[in-house]
Amino acid sequence: MIDDIKNLPPLPASIRKIQELCMEDEINLSLLIKTIETDPMLCANILKASNSPLYGMSREIHSVNQAVMLFGVTMIRGFAAANAIKKIFPLDISPYGITVERLSEISTLQQALVRGWYSGVDKTKLPLLLSASFLMELGKLAAAFRILKLGHKEEFVQALEQFGEISVVETQFLGMDSYSIGSAMFQHWHFESELIDVLKQIHAPKPGSLASILNVVGTAINVNESLSEGSIKRAIVAIEQFGLDRVSFEKAVNELKDINANRANTSCR
Repeated sequence: MIDDIKNLPPLPASIRKIQELCMEDEINLSLLIKTIETDPMLCANILKASNSPLYGMSREIHSVNQAVMLFGVTMIRGFAAANAIKKIFPLDISPYGITVERLSEISTLQQALVRGWYSGVDKTKLPLLLSASFLMELGKLAAAFRILKLGHKEEFVQALEQFGEISVVETQFLGMDSYSIGSAMFQHWHFESELIDVLKQIHAPKPGSLASILNVVGTAINVNESLSEGSIKRAIVAIEQFGLDRVSFEKAVNELKDINANRANTSCR
């Protein structure tokens, strides 16, 4: 698995430039926006992601400048990086029983939950949390590619059905879980060490850490279930274990459920 990651191609020049700009102590917003606007497809994908109903915006976002001002640099950086990474791998994540489009929906929902939860708890933690939450499932792209390459899809699917716990099955087949795979991918692409470390620790985080917050989010929303009664109960157990804020979490979950219900009602009309 590590050899596969070492052989990954570099990210596009525009994404590398965005990454460099976002890591500067004083970010040049004008240059960042101009860099994004050099890639029309990237602009379209950022606007599509930004206008997701899950973020509850009262008006449509029409420009990259609006998106950056409303969502902040870290979220936009996450959108850009995710868009580029998906182009590197074949669009086949069938070992997990989902499509790439569904994986994108899961990432958006996870990020929306983090935003709703920690906006009222500790906004200083949001920049890294927002970026990590949108990127943390992308290791599954590399994992699925490796499973298919080895011809182990049927056995992997059967193991997921039998054991249920995704990280256990990933480790059994690949020697590491997809969060660790994602961490190794971002290290290969020279992302900041804080993001790399957080992703690496999600499966077994320390209480109160950023990784523990993402662990809870990944428990509540994952490729098997999203905000189901069972996944929420397990997430709350993890919250108690890690000493995190349960009240704000439950409020954020209820808000997301309301948004999803409204979307469902609208689509049925």
